[in-house]
Amino acid sequence: MDLIGIIEQGLIASLAAIGVFISFRVVDLPDLTPDGSYVLGGAASISLMYLGLPWILCLICGGIFAGLFGILTALIHNKLGVNSLLASILIMTMLYSINIRVMNGPNISVPKEVSAMEEARYTEKTKLDDLLGIKSNTQVSEIEVPTQSKKTLSPFIEKSGYNSTILISVIVIIALFITIIFLRTEFGIALRGYGGNKEGIKNLGINPELMSLVGLFLGNFYAGLAGSLFSMYGGFADVNMGQGVVVTSLAAVILGEIIFGRFQLFYNMLCPVIGAVVYQILLALAMRYGYTIGFQSSDMKLVTSLFIIIVIGLRRVEIKKWLNLKTSE
Repeated sequence: MDLIGIIEQGLIASLAAIGVFISFRVVDLPDLTPDGSYVLGGAASISLMYLGLPWILCLICGGIFAGLFGILTALIHNKLGVNSLLASILIMTMLYSINIRVMNGPNISVPKEVSAMEEARYTEKTKLDDLLGIKSNTQVSEIEVPTQSKKTLSPFIEKSGYNSTILISVIVIIALFITIIFLRTEFGIALRGYGGNKEGIKNLGINPELMSLVGLFLGNFYAGLAGSLFSMYGGFADVNMGQGVVVTSLAAVILGEIIFGRFQLFYNMLCPVIGAVVYQILLALAMRYGYTIGFQSSDMKLVTSLFIIIVIGLRRVEIKKWLNLKTSE
């Protein structure tokens, strides 16, 4: 079991978990759009790679494009009076078709490095291949390639000159740092106030619709950023790769809150990161050793959903007990 690879994937997933944390915890607007915006981030970033843009710019653009659909969800919620959950389902459904349009098909691969003026012999090996134990697939084309060779723009393939673990960690740390600083600003305080009391925020002269726009933009921006980073890391984007992102991210947030939530550090922003890494480790352990009890990889979503239901149920019971104790006093 490649622990480094598992931690890398956990850190990538933590970006989506940060987005879900902002939507569900900070602004308290249930949002399923990340299931589609996660894919859009990956699809848009890889499509931009084919235009020759730097990978870091492709990464950021993927997040921004995804965030715009979070704004669209908020607009439908605010202007049409549609419940945020229903509005996000509509946008998520819409994004399925949009993502196929962006990729010009159900999937798209990261541009690979090809030698010039010789038979195109290249290795399509990505970080996920190492983790899954897949041998490199060397292909030979039957035609000569143009004199100007196409260089890969992904920072995660072999000979890229980047250390993937350090690179992913730096991206996550920068994202965390910027978000924490933002939540400390006057606008960030207002955003947190909106999540705590949506009606009371109006008394302060703050437009609640603006708060929802910013909150859902940020939530989907981080989901798109995670999708972009995962696509570069894995070497592809697929229209179905975002299925269950909200549920798994929510499970990561809850795990992080169980482990680290009592300390209340940095507005609990560390919870989604820690939870996502722990969740990925548990997932790897379940897939590796779960066969002894009849566990299959396809059961993971079932277990994740049951975990969320049980935790929410236990919290409800604790709240009721606390209220009964207060009443009896």
